[in-house]
Amino acid sequence: MQAFAEYLAYVGSLPPWLSHLIVVLIMTWTVCMIGVVLVKAGRNPLWAMVAFLPYAALIGLWWLAHARWPREDDPWPEGTRPAGRD
Repeated sequence: MQAFAEYLAYVGSLPPWLSHLIVVLIMTWTVCMIGVVLVKAGRNPLWAMVAFLPYAALIGLWWLAHARWPREDDPWPEGTRPAGRD
């Protein structure tokens, strides 16, 4: 297994446009996945933009962990309850 410093040296040897593209792709992927989690939690996915602010992502994660989740209220939304379940 390569050391982390070797990976950094490899990224440093890439052309600047390619290293910037890699960083942008990683950031985009991260924000999109945070948005998917927020949608599943019943929140607005635009809150994923908070991840770009220092320390705000940590506070947002704490808030999300302790907030009331809409899916806890009724696990079977109207019209989706299986037959025979009460």
